[in-house]
Amino acid sequence: GSDHALASFHHEARIASNRAKNVAISMWLGLALDAIPESMMMGFMAKQQRLTKVLVVSIFIANFPEAFSGSILMKSHKMQSWKIMLMWSLIFLGTGLLTLLGWVMMPDKVAHFSLTDKAMAIITGVMEGVAGGAMMAMISTAMLPEAFHGAGILSGLLFVSGFLVSVAI
Repeated sequence: GSDHALASFHHEARIASNRAKNVAISMWLGLALDAIPESMMMGFMAKQQRLTKVLVVSIFIANFPEAFSGSILMKSHKMQSWKIMLMWSLIFLGTGLLTLLGWVMMPDKVAHFSLTDKAMAIITGVMEGVAGGAMMAMISTAMLPEAFHGAGILSGLLFVSGFLVSVAI
């Protein structure tokens, strides 16, 4: 009776804990995958002198909530602080190195409508697609199920409302 109920409770708690830890790791992986094309594009834009402070700040603002909540989930599941810092530091350093690589790869001067301009537009479009796909995969496999678990059927309404507000801004 009560021993079975207690064992079942502990089993359910372990499943919930593992799910939350997997969500945190998925969020980290999603941001890592998103950082690859995002930072390459920042390098391209910097070389073309089109990288603005507003864009850099907006990328930071867009990524911060995911990084913060992922870190909190990792910490709440007894992951050591140095491991959490190492994981996020790797993304930070990787982003800087990939931005540098994008800057080095981009030709100095590209004439509008030239073959190089068209090639860079295609490469940029592909990288934006990869970044968007990585974010959609992370959101659909990690964040939405967790939101549904926490908020229930309201999670869909809140998600769509947040999307509409972000589009309106």
